[in-house]
Amino acid sequence: MRVKSKWHKTQVKTIEDIGGAMAFICWRITKNHLEDLINEGFVIEKEQVFDVIAEYLCFLIQSIDRLVFKTLSAEQRQELINKLAKQSAFYYQENKEDRIGKGNHWKAFVNTYNQRSQDYSDYDFVGAEPDYHFLRYFAEKVKLAMTDVDEKWIVQQMIEIQAPKAFKKISESVDDLVNVKSIISKEEQIKRKKEKIPRSKRKSTRQNTIIKNESSSDHIT
Repeated sequence: MRVKSKWHKTQVKTIEDIGGAMAFICWRITKNHLEDLINEGFVIEKEQVFDVIAEYLCFLIQSIDRLVFKTLSAEQRQELINKLAKQSAFYYQENKEDRIGKGNHWKAFVNTYNQRSQDYSDYDFVGAEPDYHFLRYFAEKVKLAMTDVDEKWIVQQMIEIQAPKAFKKISESVDDLVNVKSIISKEEQIKRKKEKIPRSKRKSTRQNTIIKNESSSDHIT
């Protein structure tokens, strides 16, 4: 599955377009970070993998919520975060069902997200970046999702390396995806498509040059 992570500045996009692309990028960042942690020697058991995934997705979505605060209207921002949460829940359900088995994984993720959303609201961004407490909260939740053998080291790893790295990546993606000509509603997009004149029916913009034939009396002798 190929998803755009950057659009031309002249393009017009909907919140749904942007949210869908961001959700995929969040999932990709999370997947890459799981590999990072495993390569660093941290132990993540089969069931724990999805607990860590949930924490990463919540952290990234909450980071996006802060990053778009000055760019989007309150209505657009709410629509974007709703799209992100729902699409992330879909990825979570689909992948956990494949790896672990059937179950209402969607609801489990949504419950976790709602709780984390409330908790993250207690922490701040400073200079367009999450402050120490924001990162610490994320790190502590990841620690709880992992084995006891790693609890001495995982918090430091998350605060100093993994969380800043993940935030930097999502921050770059947010800048790229919202930096378009304009952001319109889905309804407006549908309306524009209906009103769009097919290329075959558009008037030509080329000016035709009319060449008048000279009369026989005007010939050069």
